[in-house]
Amino acid sequence: MIKEVTAVGKDILEAEENARVALGAGELDDVQFEIVDAGSKGIFGIIGVRPAKVRAFIELPDTHEKRRRNDRPKRENKQGEGKKTERREDRKPKAKKAEKKPEAPKASEPKSEVIPEAELKMERRVVGEGEDMSFDFVKTVIADIGLNAEAELYSCEDGTRRIAIVGEDASTLIGHHGDTLDALQYLANLASARKNIHGERDKSRVTLDIEGYRKKREETLRALARRMAQKAIRNRRSVMLEPMSAYERRIIHSEIQSIEGVSTNSIGSDNNRKIVIFLTDKKPKELFEETEAPAVEVENNTEE
Repeated sequence: MIKEVTAVGKDILEAEENARVALGAGELDDVQFEIVDAGSKGIFGIIGVRPAKVRAFIELPDTHEKRRRNDRPKRENKQGEGKKTERREDRKPKAKKAEKKPEAPKASEPKSEVIPEAELKMERRVVGEGEDMSFDFVKTVIADIGLNAEAELYSCEDGTRRIAIVGEDASTLIGHHGDTLDALQYLANLASARKNIHGERDKSRVTLDIEGYRKKREETLRALARRMAQKAIRNRRSVMLEPMSAYERRIIHSEIQSIEGVSTNSIGSDNNRKIVIFLTDKKPKELFEETEAPAVEVENNTEE
């Protein structure tokens, strides 16, 4: 039997938590989610605000079917009547099945090295109207809001595109820890799905930057990674960071790779995905068992 509920929240994470409560499900229960509406923070959190809505499903055991199975009378083995009962000592012992050892959790995201912002080579691009849909989208947003800013398009050596927003009002689009910037970047990448005037779609990833914010944020994250790695080694305890975007998690993974004695893994889902920094002489699976939760320290990442 499948139980279904629909729940809302200020974002998808809160909507999913509300759905779990409505279903009476715990964190370990297998709940399937379907995003009905991703919601919208609106412009500056005032205009066009819309809550997120999700539909949740959980499969429950059918108690009636289970009861019917238990109430069935056991069939008598008529074929065995009249035959001698097999002696216990004549029975061959069944070989015990080899117990499967639990596998350590595998990292679900690549830990490839991220080229530091200071070393990333970029080349300015000049395109016409309709040639780059992501670039056109960002310029339209700036014009519609009425900001005193302009956008510049670059090609990066790692195969991605960079849209840099500069100007007097540009910093308005950054938000807390880059939340507004990340949301705008997400929409700019969606705009790439539209065909340009040449009938083509640009599949390369788009990164947005405002007044060098990405470089400053990267330096903060790399310093945080080194400091938390030293803390894990010094205290012989794993450290869990606050939820981060996929881009910021890749920076942490990349920086930790160069530090001997520690490694990283990501746990959680969607907007609640976190990085755990653990000692390499410990089995990774121990860090993700519920009984080992007290041994993980949570680090509050409030630096800008």
